[in-house]
Amino acid sequence: MLWASGILITGMLLLVTIGIFEPIILILVLVTLGASWLVSLIIHNHSRIISHEEELNQILSMIRDINHHITHIDNEEELMERVCERLVYAGRYQVAWIGYAPPDQLVVEPRYHAVNGQSRLSTEKCPAQHCLHLPGEPIQQAIKSRSLIVVPDIQTQPADNSAPHCQHCHSLLCSPIDFGNELLGILCVYSNNPDVFGREEVSLLREVSQDISLGVEKIRHRQEIAKTETRMKEERDKAQLYLDIAGVIIVVLNADETISQINKRGCQILGYEYQEIVGQNWFEKFIPGYRRLIKRSMYKQIISGKADLPERYMDVILTKNDQEKVILWHSTAIRNKDGQIVSILYSGEDVTELKHTEEALRMSEEKYHTLFETMAQGAIYVNDKGTIIETNPAANAIFGKHESELLGTNIADPARTYVHEDGSIMPPGENPVIVALKTGKAVRNVFMGIKNNRSDDIRWVNLFALPLFHINQENSYMVYTTFTDISRLKNARDALTRSENRYRSIFETAASIIISFDPNGIINDCNMRIEEILGYTPAEILGTNFLDIIEDSFREEIRKHIASLNQGDIIYNKDCRMLHKDGQYRDVMVNCSTLIDEHGIVLNEICIITDITQQKQTNYALIASEEKIRSMFNGVNEGIVVMDAKGYITEINQTMLKMNHCTSKDQLIGRHGLEFIAPKDREEARAYLTQADHLNEVRNLELRCLRSDGTEYFSQISGAVLRGYAGEIQGIIILSVDITERKQMEQQLIMTDRMASVGELASGLAHEINNPLTGIVGFSELLLMNELEESIKEDIQTIHREALRAAEIVRNLLTFARQHTPTREAGDINLSVHKVLELRKHDHRINNIRCLTDLDPDLPRVMLDFFQIQQVLINIIINAEFFLRLKDHPQITIKTSQHNGYVIISISDNGPGISPENMKRIFDPFFTTKEVGKGTGLGLSICHGIIEEHHGKISVESTLGNGATFRIELPFADIKPASPADGLNQTAG
Repeated sequence: MLWASGILITGMLLLVTIGIFEPIILILVLVTLGASWLVSLIIHNHSRIISHEEELNQILSMIRDINHHITHIDNEEELMERVCERLVYAGRYQVAWIGYAPPDQLVVEPRYHAVNGQSRLSTEKCPAQHCLHLPGEPIQQAIKSRSLIVVPDIQTQPADNSAPHCQHCHSLLCSPIDFGNELLGILCVYSNNPDVFGREEVSLLREVSQDISLGVEKIRHRQEIAKTETRMKEERDKAQLYLDIAGVIIVVLNADETISQINKRGCQILGYEYQEIVGQNWFEKFIPGYRRLIKRSMYKQIISGKADLPERYMDVILTKNDQEKVILWHSTAIRNKDGQIVSILYSGEDVTELKHTEEALRMSEEKYHTLFETMAQGAIYVNDKGTIIETNPAANAIFGKHESELLGTNIADPARTYVHEDGSIMPPGENPVIVALKTGKAVRNVFMGIKNNRSDDIRWVNLFALPLFHINQENSYMVYTTFTDISRLKNARDALTRSENRYRSIFETAASIIISFDPNGIINDCNMRIEEILGYTPAEILGTNFLDIIEDSFREEIRKHIASLNQGDIIYNKDCRMLHKDGQYRDVMVNCSTLIDEHGIVLNEICIITDITQQKQTNYALIASEEKIRSMFNGVNEGIVVMDAKGYITEINQTMLKMNHCTSKDQLIGRHGLEFIAPKDREEARAYLTQADHLNEVRNLELRCLRSDGTEYFSQISGAVLRGYAGEIQGIIILSVDITERKQMEQQLIMTDRMASVGELASGLAHEINNPLTGIVGFSELLLMNELEESIKEDIQTIHREALRAAEIVRNLLTFARQHTPTREAGDINLSVHKVLELRKHDHRINNIRCLTDLDPDLPRVMLDFFQIQQVLINIIINAEFFLRLKDHPQITIKTSQHNGYVIISISDNGPGISPENMKRIFDPFFTTKEVGKGTGLGLSICHGIIEEHHGKISVESTLGNGATFRIELPFADIKPASPADGLNQTAG
């Protein structure tokens, strides 16, 4: 645009010169062109600024990513690769690489690099490899000068054949990576844009190279710390090893008197574990109380520098079992850089025994004499002639003689009896003392007998005869002989032989297989029973592995248990299967135990193997039988209860659970059976159960029982007493049948019979009354036909009217009492209400009960049995009358209405109301709150049944003290009703 404007202005100047354009026109043109050029320049500069900001933001984001890598990566090679990747992934550079510069060398090779947004292994050749030696060698200059070098356009640099142009490289930035005062390497970034490296970008890339240096320093510092820690641990472990193998106690005390280190030998001497010692106060725990104060005072003076540290001294310490040990200490002070003592290293040798050596030597003779006199072994000295010259009390007791009787006599005196182990007499020349005297050799462990002169029995001894020699003499001058009385051992050995014989007898005649095998499982002994049970002879089984005759499915478990026996377990019991010689398997019970020696080393495993094949089959049959019995137990329709001898329930069947409205046996088991008997019948039940203990059975006893929710039901029970082998009573099993429905039917039948009788009586009574009523009505009508005085006529009209009313009452009574077949037909509920109120009108009048009605005249007809509905209404009204007898102003209100396909009859009273606990049971059979003889408890139950048979509902609402309302809902005769609750919910909403 600039060159076009220049040409235009030049042309116009020429036209002005030659006079074609006026100068003013030229000025206007120049102003217009200048404004246009200025606007274009501003727009161009603004675009460049926005682009520059975007580039800087891109670089800053890239630097943040690189700094994140530097912060979180602990591997130097991974860090270099990630830095190169981020430089290229940002999309700004085509190639980035990092190379390490060897000391004092200017040659560097790319080690980590990335190209065109793709990572490359460091072993691959960098595409910019040929750009390492550009003219002027900028990379070498950057390394040498340790300053940043920028080559704006590599392509303009002259290149020879050895350095061809790079197709990816137009501009280059080389930034040295300093590591402290040394050069670590160089960061090189290539771009295909010659103008990419501006001042801000160069500064930021320089910061990247510095950040790389910091990251490498951080990584190498961490690596150096890890190496130092490893070396320190190795040194500590080595020092601890030296301490632990030292034969002396080594302990380090801090200035505050606590122990900071102690070696293994020190722990052994003190008798504590390492963790029990370290951190403890040395003087409080390990110095005896009588030396604690002075030793602590001396230590404080040494630590404070007021006293010198003794290099060698002897002192007493206290062990865990309160024994005192004498230690010869060597001490060394450990000082800080200021020369102050911070701790003291003590090494000590236990010289407790050495300390007592002098005293021991001094007392040696006394101890020797005491030992000789008190030792349990018999001891004698015999001179070179065989004469006894000294004895101790134990030897005197073995020979059965006093010391004076032995001294001066010959050890081989024929008058003494010596016997060999087999009981034969020992000749004098074979006497071990004489043999030792003649041969000059010690005679050891001779088992022989010496006759005791007092008890006249043989004392068995283990004899040692030791000849003694003078210096440079070949012949002994004395024989020292000891006799260990092993008579008890001999007796025990004989008893052991007898025991072994008994064991062998038991071993061979046992009903079970007895197998012995070593810790590796190799059988080394077995009895003959193995052939009878498993078919193998002992010769066939010896030397084989015990696990080879175990069924595969049990083998691994048995192997583990044998291993546990070898590790110290004593006994193992297991049922398994073993292979018979015929290839079949037998069920067996294996009982293993470990035989160990006095050192705790396992010698053998002893297994007793019992054939339980028949027992298993019997058990399976028993289980099947029990399962069958249990199925029958839970499948019968009768409830079954099993109680212990005290009457507590131990088992019940499913029928009994359902009968008691329970979901789990836990609700009943453990409770006393009488808890579920109604209080009225509880004493009777207790008496019958007591009687059952003698009769062994319970026969057809009818009781009122309680369910878990407190409701009553009638049950007929029978059962039997369970006895043990000795005839003792172990419990009772009871069969229970719910006869509530049967009892209800019986009561209904009784009531029906009673009502029939009442009906017959009422019918006869009505006929008897009708005859005089007919006369009264007829004659009163005849009298009214005559001319009478007004007062007389009114009286006769009253007589006539009341006689007609009496006749109507008689007709209603006949209708109610007459037996009829239940039938249902569409009827008017209001009519039923009127009929019932007509029947109860007299009672209401004499009891001063006010009866209010609110009857809907437009009620739809309902399908009903007139007499059954009449019975329901009478029962409810009579109940209300009963509870209103004590009320000052008794009132009954009957209301009829219709709602949602139902005719609703509400019968309310202002009586005492019903308690919440009675509300739950009010329709239960035989439930009544009336006095005995005034109610059967069946009235409302029958009402409930009649209404349900009419596909209706009956409910009660009451608050204690505020009367009660019975609500009866019967469906319309001509439509299928919806649920009354649905309609009520809709109304309420």
